[in-house]
Amino acid sequence: MFAEAFWGAVRLRLYLSTALLLLAACAPGPRPQAATGSSAYASLETTSVANTGGYRLSSGDELSINVYYEPELSFARVVVDSGGKIPFPYLGYVTAEGKTAEELASTITAGLSGRYVVDPQVSISVLQAASQKLVVEGEVQKPGSFALKGRSSLLEALALAGGPQRTARLDEVIVFRHRADGDYAARFDVARIRAGIDRDPVLEGGDTVVVGINHASRMYRDILQVAPLLTLVFLRL
Repeated sequence: MFAEAFWGAVRLRLYLSTALLLLAACAPGPRPQAATGSSAYASLETTSVANTGGYRLSSGDELSINVYYEPELSFARVVVDSGGKIPFPYLGYVTAEGKTAEELASTITAGLSGRYVVDPQVSISVLQAASQKLVVEGEVQKPGSFALKGRSSLLEALALAGGPQRTARLDEVIVFRHRADGDYAARFDVARIRAGIDRDPVLEGGDTVVVGINHASRMYRDILQVAPLLTLVFLRL
């Protein structure tokens, strides 16, 4: 009986060692290339939400409209109403919802051109977006897509997803952002942000946050989950 238990324990030890090696072999390879340190913050800097390029306007968005050399047609702050429109001199209510800032500027340009202003030059910036989506993936409690009102910080985004799991790698939290001039990735250390060492980066709608995994912790957890079942199997041999 003692010999059977002894050899069962040996076989269990060998199995667990093999399992660890197999799990390690399945672990992903090198980290994705992402900006770190000051470069990480710089890669996320934008002058306005409109710099994300493809953002579509919606009700509640706050806009800044500038018609060059026409101060009476320029406005520091205009809010898209519940019907998705904005009031504009000469043109009445102009539909903004569903358009990009550039498309709305083109609509206003076409409306003013010739009849009211000679060669109008219109630029529009999104000061504050009313509602956008942010995706949080990886080692968090509740991964998914979340609605944001305006901008949010990285820590706030993680809180929306229920916080990191125990197996999360807090020094490998990557923010992906698409802008008109390309795609960007920035890696942050959440532990340093929580400690107040690094500042909490500002996120925008359309960003994707991916929380990395601590493979050693994950493998240890997986082994602990299957070990009781394996012990029963080997003791029956």
